[in-house]
Amino acid sequence: MSVLPFPPRGRWAWDARGHDRAVRVSAHAPEGVVNLSMWRDEICVGTVRLQPDEVAGLVEGLTEGLARLAERPFESPSSMSELEERLARIESRLARPAWRTATAVARAGAALGRVDGLRKVLGQGP
Repeated sequence: MSVLPFPPRGRWAWDARGHDRAVRVSAHAPEGVVNLSMWRDEICVGTVRLQPDEVAGLVEGLTEGLARLAERPFESPSSMSELEERLARIESRLARPAWRTATAVARAGAALGRVDGLRKVLGQGP
């Protein structure tokens, strides 16, 4: 895997549910691609490198989506924001990366091993 330097210029789009999620768009002229990176908190959780024709298709899709939004009736922001906040809380509980879980299990196991070893030394355990 190659790591590209963080371009000095780019555009951020923050998630409507809050500032813990974002998408960053940056051009990588030497490679001839536009990079979309997805962020949670301060961690990049994924990237997509798009060729110019793919970017044009994405822009077309975004434009069509905006046109559909303009056609539909306005919904109460309070009820929509409440639902989005609830969804974000559920997603945060369900979307725990396996590497974080594995690390937590390893740390807990190591801690238990130290506790059991200490109990043996103190004569309080098997």
